[in-house]
Amino acid sequence: MSIEYELFKHIGKKPCSPNSPRAVRCPLVINETSEDLLMCNIFGRLKYLNPRTWLIPFLETIFKGKSFSSIAASNIKIEFWQKLPAPPTTSHREGIEEIDIVIRIRHLIILIECKFKGAVHMGHSGRDRDQLARYIDAATFNYWSDSSAKREIYLILLTDTEAEPEILSRYRNPETVLACLTQDRPFVDYEQASQRLARNIGWVTWRDILAILELKNLKEVSPVEAMIIKDLIQYLKYKFDRR
Repeated sequence: MSIEYELFKHIGKKPCSPNSPRAVRCPLVINETSEDLLMCNIFGRLKYLNPRTWLIPFLETIFKGKSFSSIAASNIKIEFWQKLPAPPTTSHREGIEEIDIVIRIRHLIILIECKFKGAVHMGHSGRDRDQLARYIDAATFNYWSDSSAKREIYLILLTDTEAEPEILSRYRNPETVLACLTQDRPFVDYEQASQRLARNIGWVTWRDILAILELKNLKEVSPVEAMIIKDLIQYLKYKFDRR
């Protein structure tokens, strides 16, 4: 089991305590198709690598034509299953959203939702809106304010599909983004927020991550980084072969 899962996973299934009686059914059984397990094992190791090794090419693969080289020397914070409260005045009353990964880099906020089960299902799950609409609204409420002129919020969907999921494509339209924002703060320019969010919606695959790692010249990194990269390449290939 991943260290990150045990430390940071708060919602859903939890591991059994070490002293649980054998007669007690364990509430956590992680199978090999678990996206949480894959996410922890990959990003829990990527975070120890220099951003030039993975994060910059990762972002530039998704947002082609945009340079992220300025973040190379930045203090980067990676959080797992970050809780984002929904706007308190929202009519949807959707409570708290849990984002798989939040990466903070100075003025950049990068939200990553991970999927690894073929077809991407991000439906309503008994709520009024789909998962992406709720994430966009919660991200704007938590990270956008009247002082956010230089802040950029990115929302990335990471999947194992061969094509970009249709549900993501629709949110590249600023009007669609604007329609899902709870516009309850008069000092916030929601039209500007929706325009910037729409162009910062991205899609990437697990195989893209593998390609980034395989292209890295291991002679250019430290011995420890080289070992991590080799393990990640082996693990990703194993996961793809097992599907």
